[in-house]
Amino acid sequence: MKKLILPNGLEVSSVALGAMDFGTTTDKEKAFAVLDAYLDMGGNFVDTSNNYAHWQGTGDESETLLGEYFASRKCRDRVVLATKVGFDRHGKGQGLKKEQIEYWIDESLRKLQTDYIDLYYAHTDDPTTPLEETMDAFHRLVEKGKVRHLGGSNYDTWRFAEANAVAKTPYTVMQQWFTYLQARGDKAPQYIFNEYANRERLRYLESKNIPMVAYSCLAKGGYENAARLPAELVTGERLAVLQTMAKEKGVSASALAVAWMVNLHRCPGFPRIIPLFGSSRVEHFVSNLRGAELTLTEEELQQLNNA
Repeated sequence: MKKLILPNGLEVSSVALGAMDFGTTTDKEKAFAVLDAYLDMGGNFVDTSNNYAHWQGTGDESETLLGEYFASRKCRDRVVLATKVGFDRHGKGQGLKKEQIEYWIDESLRKLQTDYIDLYYAHTDDPTTPLEETMDAFHRLVEKGKVRHLGGSNYDTWRFAEANAVAKTPYTVMQQWFTYLQARGDKAPQYIFNEYANRERLRYLESKNIPMVAYSCLAKGGYENAARLPAELVTGERLAVLQTMAKEKGVSASALAVAWMVNLHRCPGFPRIIPLFGSSRVEHFVSNLRGAELTLTEEELQQLNNA
């Protein structure tokens, strides 16, 4: 799998593996198989959170399973590991206060069986806590060596920019909802900052040379099964163009969506996009990873962009 060097110096694979369901709806055997396949194919960018997946269990499962995997395979040094802090845990408090950040980083390190996190995200904005307090707490984690780099997820663009304006150690990666299909403008997101990455956000990231990790990038499996497409997405001609081109190229529509995202930085107004997705089945995951190796022509990119 192709690697790229981010502006912050991290060398990551062009696709990130999402471990959200590992340990809950994806059991240990299946999760280990997907992780093995991803690393064997050259992948190295693994994403989790301190609350995955609390709606299925306690919220400790994903980090705990990854810690077991690193201990079993002795492969921690081969992985660029990302985790997050900020969302609620069964009513125990959402937020990015100093004490919350300090508590949860130690919990994450313990469960992940590691002494550092390569990329630590604020999982969502906390408008009730001064940005100076949040960013100073993150900076101190970097100074202590517990965290190497910082990222921000589920922020309004202006708040992300304001956070970086007061930061000694800024956010160098954004994680946000993004996929090939576009979002409807008449439906609010489930969470207040869970916004689809619109063109203005993408232009901001390009101008600051900040890459975006795209979550929910495969539309919850909807490119292969239309019944699974989120109601928040517009389908119509754009979906038909994706499906037709995928058939012509001999790949799945999901794989072509991945290819579009990893090639999109070649177009004006777009930053580097790193698709983030997982799977409980190795064959599905590997099929979708094929998209990371496709180089689309300028004509194909324009056809997809303009649909």
